[in-house]
Amino acid sequence: MNTIQFTVVIPLYNKSECIVRALQSVHAQHHQAAEIIVVDDGSTDDSPQKVIDLGLPNLRLVRQTNQGVSAARNKGVKAASSDYVAFLDADDTWSPFFLARMAELVQRFPQAGLFASRYQKVLDNGEYIDAKIALTNWAPEGYEMDNYFEVAANGDLPFTMSSLVVDKTTFNQLGGFPVGEWMGEDQSFYVQAALKSRIAYSPAIESFYFLGAPGSACDKAPPTQLCPFAERLLSAIKNGEVAHTAMAHKYVATHICDLAKRNIKHRLYGQALQLLANPVARAKPLHWSAYLMLSVCRSTLSRVSFGLIR
Repeated sequence: MNTIQFTVVIPLYNKSECIVRALQSVHAQHHQAAEIIVVDDGSTDDSPQKVIDLGLPNLRLVRQTNQGVSAARNKGVKAASSDYVAFLDADDTWSPFFLARMAELVQRFPQAGLFASRYQKVLDNGEYIDAKIALTNWAPEGYEMDNYFEVAANGDLPFTMSSLVVDKTTFNQLGGFPVGEWMGEDQSFYVQAALKSRIAYSPAIESFYFLGAPGSACDKAPPTQLCPFAERLLSAIKNGEVAHTAMAHKYVATHICDLAKRNIKHRLYGQALQLLANPVARAKPLHWSAYLMLSVCRSTLSRVSFGLIR
């Protein structure tokens, strides 16, 4: 198993409060990484210096001007010397057995291009909670996931960027991460992997996704239109490139309803209604109807309140 080598790629931008924690979880792996590449995406805090001060022998710090997380990940993969690349966000951590679990999946499913595990979410108060993943298979030794859209449409995504490994050849065939998109770069990559590659999956929890990171672009300015990955998936469905069209439509509907919920949270009821007007949103009927009613009611109350104040 130790003949399988991994390069760990960590994009870094102003994560002074957590980068050491992430790197320590990599260093604690029972199956040691062949190399760790931290791509500093133009940080303005002391996080790059903390990486240097940690003094890990197999670590390289690569610097670039600020170009976004997709460009940072792409650069890290390009610099990787191993056949398999494991991604870890600077906010997140692994259990000590993550890379060992991934090596087992690589051995068991060599035909796959992407390998991933289940994960837990970590709240601001330090509480660990299971992600609500609608798995259809719980084989402890892992299995090949042929129903990504079904799983992702009925709960949380089955994996995050910090719980997956990709074969470098497959990564290049998929085109890497889209650069310059405002949201959904991760899901864009997942969708491409689901359409064009094979996914090996372990239901064991080996990754920890920390919520509440400061500066979330989605929290500051929720998108008012479908993200590019969803538009591309709808085009693929239209062109007959998707096998399970019903589940793919439901997956996009989940995305639409999530965007509507974000807009409602920010009192952007008109934008929420515009999103919910997309007929694809009805593939999640309960969510669609609930957010539609909530948007209409709150929009009406807002107009009434404004009229009374005037």
